[in-house]
Amino acid sequence: MKNNLNIDNPSIYVANLGAYVAGRLIGEWLDLTKFNDVEDLAKEVDRIANKNLVLYGDEWAIHDYSNFPDLGENPNLEDVIKVSKLIQQLHNGYAAVKGFLDNWSVEDLEHFEESFCGAHSSFKEYAEQLFDECYEVPEHLENYIDYDKFAQTLSYDYSEAPAPDCETFIYRSF
Repeated sequence: MKNNLNIDNPSIYVANLGAYVAGRLIGEWLDLTKFNDVEDLAKEVDRIANKNLVLYGDEWAIHDYSNFPDLGENPNLEDVIKVSKLIQQLHNGYAAVKGFLDNWSVEDLEHFEESFCGAHSSFKEYAEQLFDECYEVPEHLENYIDYDKFAQTLSYDYSEAPAPDCETFIYRSF
């Protein structure tokens, strides 16, 4: 597979581990947007791992990530595909998925949609918006609403992560 890497796409650097241990750098960057399923990715990883099979063996490791959360040196390739597809579906996908994985594990990604509340200028702004969507307060009582306390109480069930443009991603606990 000829690799024309787009630096904005989620990518991984796959290396032959035996060559690395022997002081040789044999590996390639893989643009994850080019893989539809785990079988396609596994074939490409095996191709890289089997370069110079006689000298270095066929073990592989991921030694670097670009626009992709660090899943370690030997992640499950199914998880790599799952994370890649989620990143590609979202605006600011890398930052949103990384923020989620900073708080939870890859196994918890099945809860991403129910947990992800989007990007907001602050948690207080999110809490005010949520309050206004959930409760209808008569105009003469609006001055008595303590949004700060509501946001503080709400924050125990939520997590935050930095988002682009000085915003914050909000995640609801599940």
